[in-house]
Amino acid sequence: MTRARHSAKLGSRKSRRQLVSGKRHMETISPGCYIVYCKPRTETAGSWQTCFVHPRTKKQTRATIGSADDFQRANGQTIFSFQQAHSLALAWFQEQKTLSSLNATGKYESNGEFTVGNGMEAYFKDAERRGVKGVSQDRYRANAWILPVFGSVRISTLTREGIETWLDNMASSPKKVRTGTRRKPKQVQPPTTDEQKRARKESANRVLALLKAALTYCTDRKLADAPDRPWQMVKRFKGTTKARIRFLSIEEQVRLVDACPDDFGQLVRGALLTGCRYGEMTRFQCKDYDSRSGSVFVAESKSGKSRHVYLTEEGKELFDQLTIGAEPEDYLFTNGTTGRGKPSPERRRWRSKEQCTRIREACRKAGIEPATFHELRHTYASMLVNRGCVLSVVAELLGHSSIKMIEKHYGHLTRNTVRDELLRAMPRLGILKQEGVKQEETDDTEGHHAHERLIQSKVDHSRFSNTSHVIWFNCPQNCFDAGWQRNILVTLE
Repeated sequence: MTRARHSAKLGSRKSRRQLVSGKRHMETISPGCYIVYCKPRTETAGSWQTCFVHPRTKKQTRATIGSADDFQRANGQTIFSFQQAHSLALAWFQEQKTLSSLNATGKYESNGEFTVGNGMEAYFKDAERRGVKGVSQDRYRANAWILPVFGSVRISTLTREGIETWLDNMASSPKKVRTGTRRKPKQVQPPTTDEQKRARKESANRVLALLKAALTYCTDRKLADAPDRPWQMVKRFKGTTKARIRFLSIEEQVRLVDACPDDFGQLVRGALLTGCRYGEMTRFQCKDYDSRSGSVFVAESKSGKSRHVYLTEEGKELFDQLTIGAEPEDYLFTNGTTGRGKPSPERRRWRSKEQCTRIREACRKAGIEPATFHELRHTYASMLVNRGCVLSVVAELLGHSSIKMIEKHYGHLTRNTVRDELLRAMPRLGILKQEGVKQEETDDTEGHHAHERLIQSKVDHSRFSNTSHVIWFNCPQNCFDAGWQRNILVTLE
């Protein structure tokens, strides 16, 4: 890289005053690397920026360094001179060249300067290349909790104590709520109750797992030198997992559907009858429904695997109504309103997060406890488990690869089913002695004596060819009332 040098155009305050206002003025540092001075239209200080052009894709990447020393003395933190901005730009360009070389060849010669921020970006790039789900959500977590603390820290300098301190601080801090760019940030209090502390620790465990996965990815591919791997010695919080217990009863399901508008009501009905996720519901097309087998095909799921969801008679009736007169490529569940809820002349596909406000409003109108759209999926699974459905079948319908998640979230619902199955299948053995209980005499002693003669009689086993036979002896009614079984089962061996 080129050493920091003086610039006749950007190096001094006097030369920058002569530049045209409201424009960006660039100076080349090396091929594809530019330092930019943005001069505002108003009489305020300009700002320093960097611009890197990818050598292969020609894609531009920009970053802001800070304010220029147009009116105030440079302090090296928020206000920078040209020489200071130039030095910071050199380091940033080196990082960008490292990432561009990694994306092109998959190899990188570690020089010990690879930071956690570089590692997270390389990890996300690889996940996107492999088609991993949930990368955008992981980026949100990294931007909120990892990069502000470790973004500029070299991976080779990480310590176990530093990561544990960060983990404890994250677990005790308030949760972060995403808001729009024009909205005022919400003030959230730190966790105080046991449930709030448990939830924060569980969230901290997820962020820790993300950090560990990214750092391990970097060391496995020789992107950074960290032979001790101190992050692997950091233990996650225990006792934070909790099964979901929010399920809608049948009465609540009916009230919820009745409170929904027509388009959203169809979406809620489909979720309750299939157990599919919101994203899967919005991608359903008419060609995915097979009326002959009574199933709907989920082509793209969270796990990346496709599956068939079989429908009940009520479910087939719903999908038959949705596919009447529709083309194979038409979406099954569509929205006839605009983004603000006003009627729209053209029907469109449901968008991401569009269900959140509508499900809250429907719960309020139905007079039930607030529920999320994903809890309709839990309601579907809980009904199957309560009716004694095999857990492996429930896992197959929900798209899980094993019954581990089913046992975690719905295992407590199987207790009644296990008890009922035991009472149904296990016969009464009659092996307990009735001590202290006097048996009442009956008027019909003939049936009682006949029972004793049958039990005490000697049977010639040779007449039955060593096979087991069953003989039913019918006792009188009053003999049964006295405590004797009406049918006496005798097995001859």
